[in-house]
Amino acid sequence: MKNDRLFKSYMLAMGEVFNKQLTPLLHSLYWKALEPFSDEDCERAFKDLIFTSKFFPKPVEFVELLQGKKEDQATRAWIKVVEAVRRIGSYSSVRFDDPVIHSVFKFWGGWGVTATWKDADLKWKGLEFEKLYRVMSAGGNHPEYLPGSHEIENGARGYDAKLGIVEIGGGARLLIGASEEK
Repeated sequence: MKNDRLFKSYMLAMGEVFNKQLTPLLHSLYWKALEPFSDEDCERAFKDLIFTSKFFPKPVEFVELLQGKKEDQATRAWIKVVEAVRRIGSYSSVRFDDPVIHSVFKFWGGWGVTATWKDADLKWKGLEFEKLYRVMSAGGNHPEYLPGSHEIENGARGYDAKLGIVEIGGGARLLIGASEEK
């Protein structure tokens, strides 16, 4: 959230509705919790929580409403992975809009592991992925992208390894197109 005036007006409204004394510390905590999200999303969250909560909402309630619970995030991430595996395969380098996915695959040995997957494996891989995702989402320092087998093989032979990275994001749909490495 960037709009300080909008934030203060909604905090004041919540204080009135829930008969809560708003201190500078309380304002600061909620501001920090909402900072990563857009003004529009925060406004929807304020309205939703004002009209559906029985008690003054905690910061975690805002965050869960805005980004979903970790289980939901992990499931959405797995949907992206399955689509990418089916449409792109293991040859191309990929960059998901959720870098936690990169950490799970780094743990598994890289994007190339998908080459060995059969459709029958996907259910079990999905369960394992979601568990790893929840654990790894707590950490930082995720890889920037996942090199595909073409990039790895070309690099090992001394050729220009960076042929382009397939960008994957936008909810559960794929946005495919080579991009320059940043």
